[in-house]
Amino acid sequence: MKKKLLFIAAALLITATSFGQAKFNDWPEMRTFNSILAETFHPAEEGDLKPIKSRSHELFQNAKLINISPMPEKYDNEAVRKMVKKLVKETDKLNALIVRDEQSTAVMKQLNVVHDTYHEIAGMCKKEEK
Repeated sequence: MKKKLLFIAAALLITATSFGQAKFNDWPEMRTFNSILAETFHPAEEGDLKPIKSRSHELFQNAKLINISPMPEKYDNEAVRKMVKKLVKETDKLNALIVRDEQSTAVMKQLNVVHDTYHEIAGMCKKEEK
């Protein structure tokens, strides 16, 4: 039973990750951010902070790249631009916590903020696709 649940969870994760990446086919910087976030957030949910601790700077750099790179026209509006700036700010905070070697609870709390911010942007972009 446990193996079956793990298999189902893995299949859902692959499906969710694939959906997120396919959604941003025309926005490679956001697709890359999604990949890094998935590869670091999901292990952190299970208590493994090593991936985010080793890649927080990469996540922050990618958020900055999203902010300065051309945004696909269909997503380019003030609300999305504002949320991208928030994503940069929140990933910077996350990276700073990790650099300072803050407690795991503080890191996880901020990682959740980054994760939620990303999904807020993804939701806004989904509305723009309709």
